[in-house]
Amino acid sequence: MRRPALGTAVVLALLTAAVAFPFYWMALSSTKTFSELFALPPRFWPRHPTLAAYRDVLFTQGFLRYLANSLVVAGATVALDLAIAAPGAYALARLRFRFRRLGGLALGLIYLIPPILLVVPLFALLTGLGLRDSLAGLVVAYLAQTLPVSLYMLANYFRALPPELEEAARVDGCSRPGVLMRVVLPLSAPALTGVGVYTFLIAWNEFLLAYILLDSPEKFTLAKGLYHLFSSYHTAWDRVMAASVLMTVPVLALFLVFQRRLVAGLTAGGVKGA
Repeated sequence: MRRPALGTAVVLALLTAAVAFPFYWMALSSTKTFSELFALPPRFWPRHPTLAAYRDVLFTQGFLRYLANSLVVAGATVALDLAIAAPGAYALARLRFRFRRLGGLALGLIYLIPPILLVVPLFALLTGLGLRDSLAGLVVAYLAQTLPVSLYMLANYFRALPPELEEAARVDGCSRPGVLMRVVLPLSAPALTGVGVYTFLIAWNEFLLAYILLDSPEKFTLAKGLYHLFSSYHTAWDRVMAASVLMTVPVLALFLVFQRRLVAGLTAGGVKGA
């Protein structure tokens, strides 16, 4: 019994090291001086660690504004996504109306459409509405990308909830919206957390739509700001690595905080309901 356990531990340790090393090297490089970045042999710890790259990136290169823009866009996308997806998914799961099955089937078929095919229609639509080169337009574009998945996941989760609880609330005089707010949503915290974290990650890390829709530097998100920094300063790897750390740390922190609920919500939402 010891050999398999030891072998498993060794394999897990090697996989953890392989996954963690790029993040370690990224954080390490962001604290090195310019000469240490290209030292041979490579140094696995800087002799004179410095935070100059972070100060330059945040206060000179404009990443403090990019960070605020990304937080606004991601937060607004999550709030609107959950506000729209929760009642929509409940309607698909519990209500009986015309074309309900067709709507559920359409949500599943959306998985087959590559997201890049939405770029041209979204660009034309947002330009016509006067929302191109704005954070509000970027939120609309992200909602078009995340809402179908959120509806699909939450609808499957709602179908798994015991309908007797909702019927008891209706008997006590609760309306449909009241049942959703007082019974269904409190019981669906894992699924709501999973969908919220998924939506946040999409809005936080997305680059293509931000690259196409945003032109003004003061409206850049972190993803486009990082690309702009890299394309402008090809050799300033300490700055690029510092910006990459700023973009990565919030995602890691969010995942670690909501890890259990995220896994439970995604697992429940991935099972097709009756």
